[in-house]
Amino acid sequence: MRRSIVAAAAVGVTALALSGCAATAQPGGEGPQTIKLAVQSDPGTLNPITNATNASESVSTFGYESLLFYPTGEEPKGLLAESWEATTTTVQFTLKDGILCVDGEPLTATDVKSTFEYAAADETGSPYKGVYFPAEGLTIEADDAANTVTFTSANAQSFLAETIGAMPIVCASGLADPSVLDTELHGTGAYSLEDSSPGQSYTFALRDDYAWGVDDTTSKTEGLPGTVEVSIIESDSTAANLLQTGEANIAEVGGSERDRLGSTDFATELEVPLRPGLIFFNQAEGRVGHDLAVREALAQAVDREAVGPVASAGRGEQITTLVSEFGAACTTMDSSSAIPSYDIEAAAAALDEAGWVEGADGIRAKDGKPLSILMLYPASESQGVTAAIELLQTEFAKIGVDAKPTPSAAYTDVIFSGGDWDIVWAPIFTSLPSDWAGILGGDFPPNGGNWTYNANQEYFGLVGEAQALAGADSCDAWQAAQDSLFSNLEVLPVYSSTSTFYGVGVEFGMSKSILAPTTIRVTE
Repeated sequence: MRRSIVAAAAVGVTALALSGCAATAQPGGEGPQTIKLAVQSDPGTLNPITNATNASESVSTFGYESLLFYPTGEEPKGLLAESWEATTTTVQFTLKDGILCVDGEPLTATDVKSTFEYAAADETGSPYKGVYFPAEGLTIEADDAANTVTFTSANAQSFLAETIGAMPIVCASGLADPSVLDTELHGTGAYSLEDSSPGQSYTFALRDDYAWGVDDTTSKTEGLPGTVEVSIIESDSTAANLLQTGEANIAEVGGSERDRLGSTDFATELEVPLRPGLIFFNQAEGRVGHDLAVREALAQAVDREAVGPVASAGRGEQITTLVSEFGAACTTMDSSSAIPSYDIEAAAAALDEAGWVEGADGIRAKDGKPLSILMLYPASESQGVTAAIELLQTEFAKIGVDAKPTPSAAYTDVIFSGGDWDIVWAPIFTSLPSDWAGILGGDFPPNGGNWTYNANQEYFGLVGEAQALAGADSCDAWQAAQDSLFSNLEVLPVYSSTSTFYGVGVEFGMSKSILAPTTIRVTE
């Protein structure tokens, strides 16, 4: 899933560091070259098991790999895995021969097993638990001699190989003392971390012993950059400037800043649906969203055709499914018929019937409690999203709801800790419909990750039916489960926003929604 954490004051410092030093790759140059990559947020900690933010994945992907690789619009490929055999309850991965960790030690099947055991431990607090692997009923067997790892789930999983295959694998050196994972990389990735200045920059150097990449990529592959200098550039405007002046080789730009890049000749230009506008409701007892009537009224007050274009700077489209075309399966699901329609009068009538009485100030109240909600959203979001939140505030006021916009630099900490919020605009991206069973299921905080306090038994039953079916055969069942999420308003899909990745003098590809380092090539 995609979440973001912002590092304060990174923009100005990094922009100054980049200006005036055009050390970008020169196409056709001899030997391994240096490229500059601008990313939008600092990851904070580098632990790939505890930090599931997009910022973390964008940086840690240089040092960590998973069993499978997920090229856009294609079936998964083996990365650390040479091959795999799967059913709905069992998957066995055979590792490639000769995989070496960054410290030169061989990666073993036991290391893979130990990574999952570390992630599963309660004290680790991994957000991947229940998402990339079953939270309960999973047994793992490692055979170092045969180079195989076998996962057996007590409960059926539609995409057992695809979900388990996405987990970043940590080498023994990192698992021996997990505290070092916050600042160091202990994986099998093609690059080692040479230098870091949290909040500002990270420098990666190509390993000379890398030989197991996707599509036979090795350290000797022509065009693979020898050094990648990653800088934190939070401003779309600054990122666009750096691309235009040649001071960044790769950068992600969102919003209207892309308009001025249209005439520039880029080696790569890839628009990706990475910022889905999704509204989640806090359904915990004592919150106003515990009442379905309130959730329905709030949903009916959202004019998606008005809010969406504002949030996406006119470049998005209405969301009708939680799995985009960049997903790994079931990308054609359409649950538009289950989404409540915009109807201010019906919203007001629903609140009247539920006992929320409008006061002299226009704000409704029930049993002496005003209908006031905290609207949480990532502080790092674009100006368009901020404007969309303000528009929502205006729309909610029309039905007597006092909505308070609340930007947060660490909104994920708020929701996962059971903090103070009523609705949250969260840009969560998943590749499989089954991922949502983990995100919106399980125990409530602080004992589990069911942060919306979802108790929709119909949904859980439909998930069970879907999980019993393998692969593409499960997609119709997953759509039925998704329909239930939308109609019961665990989540209200609004608009998909997009970002565009640009390459100056370089070409590249993605794995899921993350830039894949071993696909980067300095162009001739």
